[in-house]
Amino acid sequence: MPEPRIATKAMIEQMFDNVATSYDQTGPSIFTQFGARLVEHMPLTSGASILDVATGTGAVLLPAARLLAPAGRVTGVDLSMTILEEAERAVHRSGLTNVELRKMDAEHLDFADHSFDIVSCAFAFFLFPDKEAALSEMYRVCKPGGYIVVSTFDKTPPPFNPALPRFAQQAKDYRVTVPMPHQANNSPEEIEALLNRFGFRSIETYSETNDITYARVEDWWEFLMTVGPRLTILGMDEKMRTRFKDEYLSKLRPMLVKDGLHLSVGVVYAIAQC
Repeated sequence: MPEPRIATKAMIEQMFDNVATSYDQTGPSIFTQFGARLVEHMPLTSGASILDVATGTGAVLLPAARLLAPAGRVTGVDLSMTILEEAERAVHRSGLTNVELRKMDAEHLDFADHSFDIVSCAFAFFLFPDKEAALSEMYRVCKPGGYIVVSTFDKTPPPFNPALPRFAQQAKDYRVTVPMPHQANNSPEEIEALLNRFGFRSIETYSETNDITYARVEDWWEFLMTVGPRLTILGMDEKMRTRFKDEYLSKLRPMLVKDGLHLSVGVVYAIAQC
């Protein structure tokens, strides 16, 4: 069996360009929910400056900017220009004036050393082909004594259990998997070890399990079409894709209860000093 084709940086950028208008809009908007939770772990002070890496449509950026207004500032960077345009629309709707958005590669941050009091990064480590370079850059632009605040999916339970593990197994059976550059889930201990390796200290981690409900299995499928599994799905020809979807959703329908499809999502939040 050939090795699966791993998603490249260009593929990931194109994916988010294509899903920008629907990103986090299908189902319960989990990234908005978890972004607000990440901000709760930030040691915010008046006038603080924050860099939000892989800001997306602003799940972390928007609540942080609201809390810091008017004196503090939040800068959001992302590889996808189209998703940044969606974030800019959200900023304008919110009436925020303390936000800057810039297209930028996390592995090559165009900021001077020690520029920010806080660097945040939500659910994105696994998207960076050179994760080590991205973490080194985050450390470089963080002020001494400042903080990095990150989130990732936990290993226990597996993300979106049991629906996503079943998707992964079926994709493996079909031999069509297009994985992200790195695994999307990490234990608290793995995140602590990773941050420690890049010079961060006084590391604290928090984990929680969330019950996420999709009203219909079709809503869950639409969510998958806005995140990493999209590349696997679109890697099939139309005939295979239809067969794959029908088979997959038929496995999920028996799991439906009165209010929908319930999935367990573990999240790890970590905060460390620079």
